[in-house]
Amino acid sequence: MNKNTSLDWCSITKKSQEKIMGTDIFCEIICEPEERGLAKKALEEAFDFFTSFEKRFSRFKTHNELWELNESEGGKVSHELFALLKTARQYFYETNGLFDPSILPALESEGYAGAYQNIPGEKQSFSDLILDTINETATKPQGLKIDLGGIGKGFAVDMLVATLSKHFDHFLIDAGGDIYLRGANKKDGYSFWAIDIENPLEKETSPATLLLRDTAVATSGINRRSWEKDGEQKHHIIDPHTQKSSLSDLVTVTVIAPETTRADILAKTLFLKGKQAGLTFANTEHIPAVFVDQTGKAFFSHAMKPYVWKA
Repeated sequence: MNKNTSLDWCSITKKSQEKIMGTDIFCEIICEPEERGLAKKALEEAFDFFTSFEKRFSRFKTHNELWELNESEGGKVSHELFALLKTARQYFYETNGLFDPSILPALESEGYAGAYQNIPGEKQSFSDLILDTINETATKPQGLKIDLGGIGKGFAVDMLVATLSKHFDHFLIDAGGDIYLRGANKKDGYSFWAIDIENPLEKETSPATLLLRDTAVATSGINRRSWEKDGEQKHHIIDPHTQKSSLSDLVTVTVIAPETTRADILAKTLFLKGKQAGLTFANTEHIPAVFVDQTGKAFFSHAMKPYVWKA
């Protein structure tokens, strides 16, 4: 990795002291010395934003905006929730239902319980959600229960990116593997950010180091949230076809995309497709992706190879 001559850049960092949205969050802003105070204030506001986002839209909390929508047939919602639902619906149709926010009953049934009780046994379709863009209303059947966990982190990161980009050219936001990298790591004299891909089965090694700037990268996998129920291993990635934890032959999938939300959704979609179908789809659609299968072996799509650092 070649370094560029750099000015006297400062690195201002902040890490969550406790989990937010069920994960660890880390942010770093690279700025000039006179911007240090502004950067510290921006990071404080960033973590306040993540905390507020969780309170409003987590399925693990009662009496928040998502809970009120799920317990009703809908109506007028906040601008942020409407934007979340609209984006979720876009990806629901784009992935032919592989990304499905109506899997909440299945998550609860598999043992990943949240704040809900007495969820109907029969799943409702996310396609029954009706959005009125003019009035920003969301209406749905009473039994349709929505989980925004599959899109929330990426969406929140993208919202924060839009805010920080108004003031800073170089920063990193990492919300539990949903990462956006603006500009470059100027502090260390690089014209990019270097990100190691995790191999959950061989923690001492990484399948690759990615050199990235002004882009997002997200990893989806079964290594972070898993549990045992009735003698079977379960995890949080639900196959919409079976309404059970996916039996994919993959452990993780990492995807690069222009926005964090898109990277996150595509990583989940490719994971659900499995190694062979996922790799074929990624190559056909020119998606930069890395697949780690259950033997610990990594596979790269054609579009990912230009981002991989070659020592």
